Amino acid sequence: MSRKYFVILGLFLAAGFLFLNVNVTNAYTYTWTGGGDRVTWTDPANWGNAGIDNYPGASTTDDVTIGEQTAGATGGGNVVVRATTTLAGSLGSLTIGTGGTDGGPMLILANGITLRASTTVRLVGTSTLKLGDSTYGSGTLQLNNANTNAVPFQFGTTTTAFTAATGTVTFTGTGGGIVVATTTYYNLTFTPTSTAAISTYRFNLGGSTCSTTTGCTATTTVSNALTLNAYADANFDSVAVVLSGSGTVFEKALGTFTANGALVKYTNASAATDVASGTYDNLVISGASITKTLLGNATATSTIAIESGTLALTTYTFNVSGSTYTNSSTVTRTTGKIVKASSAQFDNGSGTGKSSYDADARDSASVQVTDTSLNFDAAAADTQSVSITATSGLIDGETVTLTETTVSSGIFRGGVQFNLSGTDVSAKLDYQGPGTLSYTFTDSQDSSDTITGTGSFTGTAAGGGSGGGGAVAATPATPATPATPAVTTTTPATPAVPATPATPATPAAPSLDNVQTKIASVVAKIAALTKSSPAADIAAVQAEIVAILNDIKAIQAAQPTPQGVALGFNFVRPLALGLSHNDVRKLQEALKTDSSVYPEGRVTGYFGSLTLKAVQKFQEKYGIASSGEPGYGNVGPKTREKLNELFK
Repeated sequence: MSRKYFVILGLFLAAGFLFLNVNVTNAYTYTWTGGGDRVTWTDPANWGNAGIDNYPGASTTDDVTIGEQTAGATGGGNVVVRATTTLAGSLGSLTIGTGGTDGGPMLILANGITLRASTTVRLVGTSTLKLGDSTYGSGTLQLNNANTNAVPFQFGTTTTAFTAATGTVTFTGTGGGIVVATTTYYNLTFTPTSTAAISTYRFNLGGSTCSTTTGCTATTTVSNALTLNAYADANFDSVAVVLSGSGTVFEKALGTFTANGALVKYTNASAATDVASGTYDNLVISGASITKTLLGNATATSTIAIESGTLALTTYTFNVSGSTYTNSSTVTRTTGKIVKASSAQFDNGSGTGKSSYDADARDSASVQVTDTSLNFDAAAADTQSVSITATSGLIDGETVTLTETTVSSGIFRGGVQFNLSGTDVSAKLDYQGPGTLSYTFTDSQDSSDTITGTGSFTGTAAGGGSGGGGAVAATPATPATPATPAVTTTTPATPAVPATPATPATPAAPSLDNVQTKIASVVAKIAALTKSSPAADIAAVQAEIVAILNDIKAIQAAQPTPQGVALGFNFVRPLALGLSHNDVRKLQEALKTDSSVYPEGRVTGYFGSLTLKAVQKFQEKYGIASSGEPGYGNVGPKTREKLNELFK
């Protein structure tokens, strides 16, 4: 082998040795001895060294151990180290305490310094780390470990102590699943040094779990501000995260968080606090009478409880559709809203579902709505409104106020009483005969949350051909009373004081419309009579009644001889649109015998639109009712009377 080869090999070996030697000499392990002033980090003698800048972190990356100071050491007693000058270098690892029995050391970071550690900071035994004191102010601990699933801040036992004071702990590592110690922080900040990917910081190392009844087995508290900077994602991972600061206690405009089963609590009780937007699993708002203001749209997927204070929605949406929502205090809003699906039903006025009412018994059609998100003020019963519509011989809709059953139940009830009437009576549910009910409820804060329901009621008609359910026209107006009947050719003279009222001449061709007009006129005159009315007035009314009776006899005499088919069935039940019943089947069998009335001839037992038209034609043919009149299309008393006459 040539000498040249050996020379080259020797140069490579020498270079390798020098390289290794540089690495070794730039990484030291320092152990506290307290041989200097026994307090100051930057006193080399406290580390057993001499010379200038011969202390850990002065210019290199060093591993540091601060152990117990034995009673026989210089000065005796426990170690208290105060770092008040930012180090030019950084630490690889920092271990405070050795687990001995001579008392735990204390390290205080103060005077605005930043102490950086690239692997771990570990508290052992009865040691203490404080980020500030009353003399020098606060400091910052920066944890740079970037390994996946790294645990950069470790507590050896339950007797170790970390005091956040007014300092800051910053995680800068860029990796996945970097563990955040379970403790109390003042400021907790996540600032990844790499923008190549999202860095994830996990709050749960020891398998903590959260329950809706017992809470979480581990709690991390931030007493001033939790900040997620760009490319940082905080995975709360089934711990309780308590944010007790005021103002913007949770700043995440640049970063993100994942609830992952955690419970997040905003608890400040002394100053207004902001609530961060995002998706929570479990959320608690508390803190005396302080207002917590939502900063953006938010979602709660499991539970949300407003225990005290005020949640101000302002213009934002809080979606709690999949969660259990409880408000024990106050919610305010401008155009904002809480989104939660309502449920509703017709009920008996006490919460028991009910679908059919007895209008003649003057039942109240009642509605119950359940939606805890509509409980805005837990100190007073809130109200909502619902629209209830009754459809029978006429249609009547009423707006009903629903009142919360207790101050914080989120259950709202209210109703309106039935009223037999041919016209609209305010605050009453007017009807003529049996019919159907419907309600429409729209959430007062969320117009997209609309619920409808249906029901029915029984009841008699006010008169005429009515008596069935199902509207055939809008609420009819009361017919005007003409001064002089239009068809009658002569008006009988009213004797001054007749011994026996004269019977007016029977009109040549009286019609049912004319008779109905006369009836309305005489009813009005009877209503105007009093005990002191002149005998002449009473006699005049009697004369008109006799004339009406004569007109009715003439109309009956003019009716054609019945041409019905004996069905052996007696119609006694009011029938109307929408009913399904054997009586409807008999009705259809009767009507189909006349092809001019019911050409379709379908017998189904259901009172549909074809049956409705057939009933209307039957009523028109026999002068029972016509379009626009009460009962048109319903099988009421007079319609049943004619059916029985023809088909019984």
